[in-house]
Amino acid sequence: MSRPLMVSDPNIRKQLQLAGLRFMCSRAEWLKSEAMILGVALKKGTLSTSEVDTRLEELGALDLVYPELMRCE
Repeated sequence: MSRPLMVSDPNIRKQLQLAGLRFMCSRAEWLKSEAMILGVALKKGTLSTSEVDTRLEELGALDLVYPELMRCE
């Protein structure tokens, strides 16, 4: 069984947290870019709804998309 990594030095912990937050922000920007590309293609008709669903599933974003839409009804 593996043990969780512990960082006791507060400065190192802060640097790791900042690096993690920068990575999270870059992933969010990438996901936004992918969503915009899919949205434009769907609107233009170059991708079908099933193709967009497939791509959303590949991105692991189906659960993010459809529950939000269901709450807006």
